[in-house]
Amino acid sequence: MKTIAYFVSENIKTHQRFIYNQIVKISSYRSIVIGPFDNTNHTEFPFENYYNLNKIKDLENFFKEQEIIAIHAHHGKHGQDILPVCEKYNIPLIVSIRGRDGSDRPEIFEKNAQRYSSLIKHGAHFFPVCQYLAQGLRSLGIPDDKIHVLYGGIELDLFAYSNPTLPKEGELRVLSVGRLVDKKGFITLIKAFKRIYTQYPNARLHIIGAGEDENKIKSAITEFNLKDAVILKGAMDSKQVSNELKKAHIFCLASQTAKSGDIEGIPNALKEAMASGLPVVSTQHAGIPELIEHHKTGYLAPEKNDIELAKGIQFFLEHPEIWNAYTERARKVIEEKFDINKQIMEQQRLYSLVNITKMEAETETEKEAETETETETEKEAETETETETETETEAETKSKSKAETKSKSKSKSETKSKTDKETEKEAETKSKSKTDKETEKEAETKSKSKSKSETKSKSKSEKEAETKSETKSKSKSEKEAETERETEKEAETKSKSKAETKSKSKSKAKSKAETKSKSKSKAETKSKSKSKTEKEKEKEKEKKKKKK
Repeated sequence: MKTIAYFVSENIKTHQRFIYNQIVKISSYRSIVIGPFDNTNHTEFPFENYYNLNKIKDLENFFKEQEIIAIHAHHGKHGQDILPVCEKYNIPLIVSIRGRDGSDRPEIFEKNAQRYSSLIKHGAHFFPVCQYLAQGLRSLGIPDDKIHVLYGGIELDLFAYSNPTLPKEGELRVLSVGRLVDKKGFITLIKAFKRIYTQYPNARLHIIGAGEDENKIKSAITEFNLKDAVILKGAMDSKQVSNELKKAHIFCLASQTAKSGDIEGIPNALKEAMASGLPVVSTQHAGIPELIEHHKTGYLAPEKNDIELAKGIQFFLEHPEIWNAYTERARKVIEEKFDINKQIMEQQRLYSLVNITKMEAETETEKEAETETETETEKEAETETETETETETEAETKSKSKAETKSKSKSKSETKSKTDKETEKEAETKSKSKTDKETEKEAETKSKSKSKSETKSKSKSEKEAETKSETKSKSKSEKEAETERETEKEAETKSKSKAETKSKSKSKAKSKAETKSKSKSKAETKSKSKSKTEKEKEKEKEKKKKKK
């Protein structure tokens, strides 16, 4: 079974039963607890599976063996404490936000924004206990898709509903439960109760809780002469609180924004009172209006306003006939939205979302790795293609160079042939000149018939010489042409062989080969045409000379 590891910095305190429930009531996942201290049985909320992080030698192996899919910290500061472990071992982090750790008030804004910047980078998920704190987290820069509201649930069987009634005589008990700290507004409550006590001398205010402001509260009680009317009962566990709720008639909690910027989420004490059937009076502070609807399920006064708070208590004292309607609606709200069993189901659903996000992240990482591999393969293929193209280009260049060399060689051969012909012509011209002189002399001594015979004989021998010269030139030219054709065929064969591997190179090489072949063919045609023209000119010159 997949495991959720809950990080706590110390043993769970008496007033933190809701945290204990969120750990031990999970069924879809296995729960373990990790922290930086030694486990002890001397606590109200002992853990069966607790591990001291400082005593685990191989954390990486520990997380693998335990099949941990996420670490859940129950306060913003605790999330910051465990973050380095989550980063090092790539474990998703979940942080519950319950009050001051989600405050965006000016007094604490900078501290919280700085605290969560590193958590945001890690991709931590946040579980605020109300919509009000969720909005505060957005103001602090946390992405909306990482915020999931998880209302704190209470045990309905522990806080059973009963119909309250206003006593006609005896003590009229007003009850308040909470830590003795600034944000619980106990000084404001004592001021408001002073107004009630003036009109209802049999009224008593019972305060359950302990905390740093205890001496301030005692001083206020003395200041307003309420030593006999206000009773401080100290801290109590949930079962004791449940019993005290059964003895009370009205519940009042004067929550307010502390001087430090500390705020409430939705106080569990209000949920427990509503579940138990008590009329509730509170303030329009933080997430409380998400729980109590003014003049329908309770009475809400502006925070830090003792006059309006006293009016709320007085409203229920003066109208006992409306108590049942208010308390029944209030109990229904608790059953629908704040039942611990329903909220545990929602908590497990949110864990599955975190797990899916983790798997998606892992899948994305794998895809990125595959993409990188494919990109590298494509680059290698491109490099190989470029190398082959360069090789083919070099081969083409060499082939072209050879062809040009052959073309030059052919041109030189043609030039030489032309030079030879011109030399032969000059020799023939000189020979003819000499023969003409000799003929003239002989003509003087010999007969005309002999002269004609010699002329015919010479003409015949000249023609034979010309024919031999032409045959030689033609034979030589044809051999060179054949050699060139063979060379071209070899180049084409090589080009075609390479083109079979790369179709694009084939097309280019073939096109170039055809162009060169056409160019050479045209060159040969021009050469032959030129040769014929020169021969015709020579014949015309010879005819003219003979005529002369």
